Amino acid sequence: MGIEFELEGTGELETSLKKAMKQYPASAERVLKKEARRVAKDLKQRVRTEAKGHHYVSEGETHKPLANSFRPGKVIRSGSKMTAAVTSNAPHYHLYEEGHGMFTHSGRYVGDVKGRKTVARYMSQRSEKADEIGEQVLNEILKEVGLD
Repeated sequence: MGIEFELEGTGELETSLKKAMKQYPASAERVLKKEARRVAKDLKQRVRTEAKGHHYVSEGETHKPLANSFRPGKVIRSGSKMTAAVTSNAPHYHLYEEGHGMFTHSGRYVGDVKGRKTVARYMSQRSEKADEIGEQVLNEILKEVGLD
């Protein structure tokens, strides 16, 4: 059970669709980079309010707020999938996010520190906007090939 159709006189449409197929990777990468910048900015604001007093030191510099550690990373291609990474350059951020055991200076275990799960909560809320991102990619491709 297959669907077959034939179009005649669609030379312009065919060339536009071929152009759109070639344009997809660049357009998708551009939208993902923009989205990664937006996510890094949003995480910076969230962590600033939730992580008061958490700082990190970067090679002899003064203490920096943990919120300033977020950076949009590269767009990673894996087969037909594309992923935009947002990274933190704070060496202890995973402890803040995931939690850790608390020990005294003598090495005695005191208890556990719960993770804040700031990024996990934000990304679960953000996943609802995946359709909007897909529409942005599609609209940008159509605009570039003149089919908007």
